[in-house]
Amino acid sequence: MGYTLGRTSSTKPPECAMSDSNEFLDLPPDSEEAFAVYQRRRMAELEEVWENGRNSGWHAEREYVDDLMAFDEVHGLGIFAEFSPPPARDDPFSEWFQQFRRHAQIASRKILIEVARRINAGETDIVALDGSTKTAIHQLISQIREEIYRIRISDELKESLLAKLNAFAREVDRTRTRTEAFYAAAHQFARNASQFGEEIEPLIKKVDRISAWLDKATKWKDALPKWSERRQIEKPRPQIEDQRFGSDEIPF
Repeated sequence: MGYTLGRTSSTKPPECAMSDSNEFLDLPPDSEEAFAVYQRRRMAELEEVWENGRNSGWHAEREYVDDLMAFDEVHGLGIFAEFSPPPARDDPFSEWFQQFRRHAQIASRKILIEVARRINAGETDIVALDGSTKTAIHQLISQIREEIYRIRISDELKESLLAKLNAFAREVDRTRTRTEAFYAAAHQFARNASQFGEEIEPLIKKVDRISAWLDKATKWKDALPKWSERRQIEKPRPQIEDQRFGSDEIPF
């Protein structure tokens, strides 16, 4: 249970044992999503301890708290920023732990819901463009549009390409720029290259330049504020452990 980092076997080299025992290596690369996955994993392990009656005192619960707090601190998420250190005595720790556990579960669930929402909304294909990037892309769109008007291609293909370019131009002016319209146009250019003949080359170069701008742009999901900067899920009540009182005394 808990951390296995650093527990090595005498039959393996240290680097191999580290790879086998480091439970954090298979987590998602995104810190918040990794926290959600890790929290659910550790909660499942803790529930298994409860079911099997293998817990001694509050050892397993304290280990769960230590693991999640360590993860939160290393990744700078600030999920437990409002929590005081866990009480040393078991009586106050019991109530403290219930609040901690619920807070961790809500945070984990909200993170996973947000990840699913972004995937379902296609926000992995949304970028945040600054002013200079928008200007550069608009210039390239105008140049491509002029060449489409000039080149002798079918009216149907011309109208289709212009519609996609115009749709993308509108997206460029938005705070969140969806890239679907651009890549749809790029795909149509490639699919109908034979109709353009040799004049496809300068067009493709301009399309590639737009693609390079988009690749360098900040993904919208990466532009969102960190968890610590968002509205807090639920502020826990301040926890103060006063060593002057015994377990049966109530301070006033």
